[in-house]
Amino acid sequence: MTPDQLLPRKACLETSYAFSRTFNSRNMEFYWYPLWCQTLFDLVASAPNLIVAPQFPVWIVKHNDQLEGADDGDDPEEVEELERTAQGERGVAGGIQVTGNEVEEEGDHEPEVGAGDISFASTIPENDTESVLVDFAVVSLTAVAQSEEKIRYGGWRITAAMACLLVEVKRFASRSLKNDELDADIKLHIEEARSDLMVQAGLLFLQDETRDSVMVIAAAGPYWSGTTIHRDNVKYTMDLHSSNDPNYQPPGKQHLDKKPKWNKILRLDGASSAAASEARLRTICKKMRGVGDQKTNAE
Repeated sequence: MTPDQLLPRKACLETSYAFSRTFNSRNMEFYWYPLWCQTLFDLVASAPNLIVAPQFPVWIVKHNDQLEGADDGDDPEEVEELERTAQGERGVAGGIQVTGNEVEEEGDHEPEVGAGDISFASTIPENDTESVLVDFAVVSLTAVAQSEEKIRYGGWRITAAMACLLVEVKRFASRSLKNDELDADIKLHIEEARSDLMVQAGLLFLQDETRDSVMVIAAAGPYWSGTTIHRDNVKYTMDLHSSNDPNYQPPGKQHLDKKPKWNKILRLDGASSAAASEARLRTICKKMRGVGDQKTNAE
């Protein structure tokens, strides 16, 4: 038996890594990303048109002066310049000393934030927010074969891309808690992920007026819950964020978004819930395949 065969499957290692007080001493959410990345990649491994997109943008402020044209990047000299720039950046990162005004002064570093407050991007777009990123998305791609004149496309041209599934991962509950207190803290973090997903789904619908629903997963460490968010569930959020005025309030009687019905919280690798978790994930994958098939047939 080889050493590799003595190791448990990757999901077990990734779970142990995230739970580790040695490596994840501050109980941060980022250490759970490998487990969820692995889970999602395994889930869609047999579906050639479904891809996993980490840090997927559901809200982007478009600037006309930053848009690329159809032929951008085709100039060989431009490619060579990019390669030289990349090599220069790697040199600095590798330890080449930076002199002059580029040397960091004391006080340039941002203050450290709390362990539970760290996040890659804001969920709710402020006036100057350029993007809102979901931790993971599964995207359904539609492509057509084309001539191999442009090698970089690999002989295929993407004609449609649609996010079938949004996944928001939060840090695990405090590891000092047990029993009912632990369950309550897990629910609290999952509820936080659910709230974020409601906003993210609303922004997704604003970006794509043809979308009526999207499947979502709210996770706290290895625990997760899912549902399908429909456009009608987030009308208030959409109305609120469709205005540039931060003091804007939707007309008429004040109302809140309609919360969808979330399914039971399960653990990916729990002794009593692993089978139910895998079955639920397979159902989600089947639905995502169906969405892709419907889109292909419609075209």
